[in-house]
Amino acid sequence: MTEATLAAQVASLPWLQSLRLTTDLVTPGARPEAALEAEAEALFGPIPLGGMTLLEIGAGNGFFSLAALRRGAASAVVTDHLAWSLPGAQAGVATMLALQATGAAAQAMVLDPRALTAEFGRFDLVLGTAFFEQLFNPILALRGMAAVTGQVLLIETAQAALDEARPMLTATTRAMPYGALVSGWAPNPPLMAPLLRDLGFARILYRPHPVEGAARGLYAALKPEATSLRCAAPWTELS
Repeated sequence: MTEATLAAQVASLPWLQSLRLTTDLVTPGARPEAALEAEAEALFGPIPLGGMTLLEIGAGNGFFSLAALRRGAASAVVTDHLAWSLPGAQAGVATMLALQATGAAAQAMVLDPRALTAEFGRFDLVLGTAFFEQLFNPILALRGMAAVTGQVLLIETAQAALDEARPMLTATTRAMPYGALVSGWAPNPPLMAPLLRDLGFARILYRPHPVEGAARGLYAALKPEATSLRCAAPWTELS
């Protein structure tokens, strides 16, 4: 495929994320490349990604899978549910074009994380972004994600009730870039720590989002066998 042909295909599709497909071609996504790169660095910076297998939940156009592969991950399974399956949604088509254009060691599929079980497989690293605020029962999705996590589960989520010491899950509604209005939940750190421990994780690390601050949070939940993850500022370990 020539770059001109690729550029024409890119221009014909709506994009959720700004992906650099070639040196000079970046998709016109709703989320800018610089913000996504800052988030990827925050998420993946402490993790030795070399040789890891990745499952991405709520991938949008797969930016974070591509970022992980560039950082040494061995393979990625790129999945989404709402953005790829709502009537008229074209995010899945755009994602397939991005994976083809970059030659990524990745496969893509529509996947509802609430249906995940251990039979789906096991992945060194599982990443879920924004799923709390998009699902009526995000804890069911979290249970499924924990079942397929071999070492580390990374979560990016909206947050609320940050001044509360009690575990809190706050109802929220969010307008999505593809036009849908979705309702879900925003947790606080006192909820996430015991919840993730109940799901079998031994250590829970937390930090505010690198671009949006405390309005969104990043969590790294480590299985007992995950021994090589660094905990350096601004990450903190939740007790």
